[in-house]
Amino acid sequence: MAKKGTYHDVFIKKDGEYISLAQDTKDFCKTWIKPVHPKNWDWTKRDFNDPKNDPTIAEARVVRDLIVKDIAKGKTMQINLSGLENGDAIYAFLDPKSPYEEFNMEEFAYSLKVELEHGKIRDANVTNNHPFLTAMIVLAHMSETVTYYKRLKVMETEGEIFEMNRKMVSLKTKAAKKKIETDIKKAQEELNEAKVALEKRLEAMKDIPVLSKIGD
Repeated sequence: MAKKGTYHDVFIKKDGEYISLAQDTKDFCKTWIKPVHPKNWDWTKRDFNDPKNDPTIAEARVVRDLIVKDIAKGKTMQINLSGLENGDAIYAFLDPKSPYEEFNMEEFAYSLKVELEHGKIRDANVTNNHPFLTAMIVLAHMSETVTYYKRLKVMETEGEIFEMNRKMVSLKTKAAKKKIETDIKKAQEELNEAKVALEKRLEAMKDIPVLSKIGD
């Protein structure tokens, strides 16, 4: 049985007509996602709890290209990103001609995965897994710093290790302690990988403009 969540279908105005967000999500996926992901293309039905269904780099590029196209339209674009802090940095990150394009799109795909928590993955469904709305959340966070998601992975993994160590104190059996020791070891490996990924992100920043505003 599907989780009900708190999502209630909303209506958006598009081309002068009101359509449901649920329908727009499906239409968007059919038009833009299906050509690069023929199987399991409908994000409203895709089980993103399963890592094998993570957004792909090809899908990230599709969304990126639509955003870049909107930016190029200037005042007529559907989504105006000009109000975002550090917009120049975001535009450079999305630039298809960036020397780090492959790296950036790998990160963008991961970022979409993270922000799908605002969709149907959890009970509080806000975006209905709409790829474009999910991307807007990503860009809002990246307006704080382009390194946002690499830093987030490090921070979250450190937090997990901290809590597992706290839990260790309350465990009484050797079997339970051995289990959590294994989990801590695995998390430590993930933390090391996350730190390496952050270092690579920091090295691949030569084409990203210096932030005009730093901090919250």
